[in-house]
Amino acid sequence: MELETKRATVREKRPARNGWPGPPAADPTDPGPVDLVPGIPDEPSILFEGPPVPLDAPDLPPLCPELFPGFLGGMIKATAQATETPPELAGLLGLAAVAACVQGKAVVCPSPDYREPLCLYVAPALDSGNRKTSVLMEMTRPLREWERKRADEIQPEADKAASMRKTLEARADYLRKQAAKAESLELENLTVEIEEVERKIPEIPVLPRLWAQDVTPERLGALMAENQERIALISDEAGIFEILEGRYSGGIPNLDLFLQGHAGAPVRVDRGSRKAVYLQSPCLTLALSPQPEVIRGLALKPGFRGRGLLARFLYALPPSPLGWRKLTSKPTPQSVRDAYARGLRALLDTPSVIGEDGEPVPVVFEFSDDAFSEWREFSAATERELREDGEYAQITDWAGKLPGAAARIAGLLHCVQHAGAVSFPTAISRDTVQSALEIAAILSKHALAAFGLMGADPAIEGAKRVWRWIKTSRVKSFTARECFQALKGTFGRMGELQPALAVLVERAYIAEAPREKCNVPGRPSKTYTVNPALTEEWA
Repeated sequence: MELETKRATVREKRPARNGWPGPPAADPTDPGPVDLVPGIPDEPSILFEGPPVPLDAPDLPPLCPELFPGFLGGMIKATAQATETPPELAGLLGLAAVAACVQGKAVVCPSPDYREPLCLYVAPALDSGNRKTSVLMEMTRPLREWERKRADEIQPEADKAASMRKTLEARADYLRKQAAKAESLELENLTVEIEEVERKIPEIPVLPRLWAQDVTPERLGALMAENQERIALISDEAGIFEILEGRYSGGIPNLDLFLQGHAGAPVRVDRGSRKAVYLQSPCLTLALSPQPEVIRGLALKPGFRGRGLLARFLYALPPSPLGWRKLTSKPTPQSVRDAYARGLRALLDTPSVIGEDGEPVPVVFEFSDDAFSEWREFSAATERELREDGEYAQITDWAGKLPGAAARIAGLLHCVQHAGAVSFPTAISRDTVQSALEIAAILSKHALAAFGLMGADPAIEGAKRVWRWIKTSRVKSFTARECFQALKGTFGRMGELQPALAVLVERAYIAEAPREKCNVPGRPSKTYTVNPALTEEWA
């Protein structure tokens, strides 16, 4: 499905894939492709019956910073440039940071009978060594600073309350011991005094928590109960997936809070011998940046896909820039960093609306009429692609939530546009919704790739690695042994390489060349020739 976009100017600004070059142009002094093996037919094309069958899906579209408004777009662009990382990384982590600031304070209602909370689960995936931690720290720095500042403000009051509580509890214990030995009249007086003392015992103010890292669902439920039922889990590793799988619960997955926390639905968190925690409208945001290998294994974890956890994430699988970075980038400008911090602080300092019952009530964002028309058209197009022959036929669980995810993104972009206002305007504009829909359309391509990776055949992944070696080396022919020697770090044994070569043969990337008679003792290594249709540009 191709979303008809009205943002042609944004697309015109899109750089070559995320700002780094592809392989360098051919050197005129280079002798050209290497023929490692003699004896290949003069016309190797006779070995191939048809055109190559692609190993990879088309290149995934980049998530352009221009799609994000104000301080958020500026920070995404500057951080991606400073760290030489794909903008998808800073983009999704930035959206999650905004969600951590406003979740629970507002909901988005595209139509009167449908609402979405403003929490978000994101998982941009990159291999180790791509400065993921640097980007994560940069995009979440204002959250940590705000949390630390609020803790410093509250700590003296908390210390005072803790001291008073300890004193009054000791007084109540003393009176209770006296009452245990008292006669009836004195007992009655002591009981009244104990009740008066206990009424004066203060609650200790809880130091605010905006985020946590790798915590059990039980501890997470307690943290949310202490923090207006809201929190964000932020990590550049994948430990939380192991916890959810049951690392601390005998291998039994515990997903309820993570399913309901995304939907804002009531949930009870049982905590063994301790009192259960009941959350009425939990809001949970997850900002994770795992390695692609972790994404690959998620579908194998019990219940993760069947119960809908994987369908709740927004994925990104940008190409790794490792090997193509210039390593001369300048730091993020302080002015950009300051604007981003001011924006997030303004969102954090925006108070929740308090209802008549004294409880927080979320502000309701609605789509303007023309914005709703755009969103409804997008939703209808998505629905058609859920059919058996549609683009989303294999990920109906994820794509069924795509219109809702787009609405959430629109709500978050709306908050960014109006950060610092006395109160949020309730109408979301058409332009904002259009940006959100284009972001959602781009992320749908990444989701297809992510779910494809979850079900990937190891032989195909191995074939991709071999093909990268062939392209980099620009060989027109090679032996299996030469390939194995070049890729020993990937394939531990020759037997592990054979399925990858078989895939390349099956898909007409390479063909096994006829063996020449050889007087050398032993079994000769198989010889392969590369499809000449794929080597035309190598000369």
